[in-house]
Amino acid sequence: MNINHSKNPDLQQSEWPEPTPRNDWYQNWSLFKNKAVFFDLDGTLLNTAGDLGLAANALRAEKNLAPLPLKILRPHTSRGARGMIEVALGIKWDDPSYEDLRMKFLAKYEESLLETTDFMPGMENLITTLEKNKILWGIVTNKHEKYTLPIIKGLKLFDRCSTLVCGDTTDFCKPHPAPVQLAIKNLGLKPQAVVYIGDDPRDIQSGFNAGCWTIGVAFETFVERTEANKWQADEVVFTSEEIESLLNIKNC
Repeated sequence: MNINHSKNPDLQQSEWPEPTPRNDWYQNWSLFKNKAVFFDLDGTLLNTAGDLGLAANALRAEKNLAPLPLKILRPHTSRGARGMIEVALGIKWDDPSYEDLRMKFLAKYEESLLETTDFMPGMENLITTLEKNKILWGIVTNKHEKYTLPIIKGLKLFDRCSTLVCGDTTDFCKPHPAPVQLAIKNLGLKPQAVVYIGDDPRDIQSGFNAGCWTIGVAFETFVERTEANKWQADEVVFTSEEIESLLNIKNC
């Protein structure tokens, strides 16, 4: 089996230092006149679970298996094809049959990118509030551009987003810091002027090693509170309103 090490988050996770929470993050971030907030996509900014679930259940249907309810599929959203195939069929990324299944999954997913995908609770309002406060925002995702762009354009976010880094934009994917580093470079900012928000430990690890501040968001329908607290983010929140409060921004 040919495994692309640079694109495999599971293989890379042990290669980068574990994050350490920093209590002075807001004090440092707020000092910058020009600053930004970056978001992970699946399970953070957008609720893509329904459409990913449709693709996963299509694979199950091919094997004459009953569809899984969304509540079982939803917690695996952040891990994309790897997570969905594992929960739907019990097959992990190192299984010889995985790559063929991944290609089938992605083909089916491409057919339904915007059937049910929408913002996570309160996140549309949050990015609007950032804009009103003249704070740049961007997206750093492991989802490849082929699947990301139709979603971003379909939700009319492309022209609002200050930077977009996808899973195939650089030679690496999260938890490697390269994607977040590129997003920072694109805006000409210092790492300390950026907060990265994600719903997976790989997001936090990537942001931490890119030198920016991190917020772990654990919408309760997606991530258990006890699990989120293990990520060692600078902050862990459970609603978009908490993010707004932490960033000390107001809906002008």
